Amino acid sequence: MDILVDSNVILDIVTEDKTWFQWSSETLARCAENHILIINPMIYAEVSMGFDRIEDVEIVLSPTFFRREPLPWEAAFL
Repeated sequence: MDILVDSNVILDIVTEDKTWFQWSSETLARCAENHILIINPMIYAEVSMGFDRIEDVEIVLSPTFFRREPLPWEAAFL
């Protein structure tokens, strides 16, 4: 089963959020062991807001760790 990773989980890790960092990092690591982690353009956009350079975003959202999937038009409706 593939898992779409919510931007908040990624941001908890990147910002080292004092409340959610541990849970998010442990959960993401555990999921990565047995599942393919997916992001879409919306998640990429939400995470990238905190960065000045696209190169830094590319490190955090590395295609070797997250598979990038398109956002289907139907998702915009739902």
